[in-house]
Amino acid sequence: MELKMKKIINAAMIMMMIFILGACGQATDKKDTTKASENALSITIVLKEDGKEFDKKELNIKKDESLQTVMETNYKVEMSKDFISGIDGRVQDEKSSKYWMYDVNGKQPDVGAVEYFLKDGDTVTWTLNKL
Repeated sequence: MELKMKKIINAAMIMMMIFILGACGQATDKKDTTKASENALSITIVLKEDGKEFDKKELNIKKDESLQTVMETNYKVEMSKDFISGIDGRVQDEKSSKYWMYDVNGKQPDVGAVEYFLKDGDTVTWTLNKL
């Protein structure tokens, strides 16, 4: 009888340990998911030429990515003297004073795209217009 009781207690202890370890494993998974979502930002990129929108993308990006990195990852970008001069085949034209400019949430930043780091919910509008 005593041997049977020891087996039951041992089995109960093993079951309890499996339950505890399983619960801890699930908690760790939730923390990892939370960390991943904390490092992801949701942004919008809008492309316009002469006032007309021709492209719009909702993107999920990494927290510490510059605007230039985001553009190079999601579009075919041409560069000229550290500035974006073409996006998806639409290039600026110095002769007709047509250049790419960008704003974030309706405000023009004081830095270039390589130095601008996006925040969650930002809307970036790139416009190819005459200056």
